[in-house]
Amino acid sequence: MEEKNDLLKVAYDAVEESGDVQEAITRIRDLYGLHHCVFHLGQTHVDTLDRPFVKTTYPDAWVSRYLLKGYVIVDPVAKEGFLRMLPFNWQDLEYGEDQAEMMMDAVQYDVGTSGYSIPIIDRQARRSLFSVTSKLGGDEWKEFIEMNGPELQEVAHRVHRRALEEIFGEVDPMPPLGPREVECLTWTARGKEYTVIADILGLSGHTVRGYLKSARFKLECATLPQAVAKAVALKIITP
Repeated sequence: MEEKNDLLKVAYDAVEESGDVQEAITRIRDLYGLHHCVFHLGQTHVDTLDRPFVKTTYPDAWVSRYLLKGYVIVDPVAKEGFLRMLPFNWQDLEYGEDQAEMMMDAVQYDVGTSGYSIPIIDRQARRSLFSVTSKLGGDEWKEFIEMNGPELQEVAHRVHRRALEEIFGEVDPMPPLGPREVECLTWTARGKEYTVIADILGLSGHTVRGYLKSARFKLECATLPQAVAKAVALKIITP
């Protein structure tokens, strides 16, 4: 157990000491004896273009083929990864014909024969996916995941935070709104008065106004309509 704790500490240090996320996932790959590592931050919720942030150790030839063949549309790992809450083995996914073709193609391009993905959702509802691959198979891969899966989950969250720092610096631009603040803003965006929102949520009118006021302060807006507009723009709420 002490040896495992030491490995996790080394992994943490590797993420923190790396110059960027690309270096971090490369070091994690080598540290755990993996074939490849991929980190995909699906949405920043801040950039108006909302460009995905993707870092990978995959061969350049596979990245080029993935884009050329339009595999992003059928990729079962990405599709499930941004829907699921819990880690999953790629072998447990159900493939359609196009998806099976893509996965077989990936093996031919040295992606690896087995894979494991860890979905991440932070407090601001930003989603990312940390995936690892290996040439291990069957019971060997199962044992590897049973032994290292929990650690890799912790490492994945470290990489997620490291990616946000790489994109935004030390100051996270996303306001830390609580669940009730988000709910109250959402109902306000849908045209409900605070008294109606109070009935919907089973709260007092005073409490609802308090949540709306604190949300406005966190969003750094002078008025409630401005706060609602900003929350929509940041994709914190959906009217």
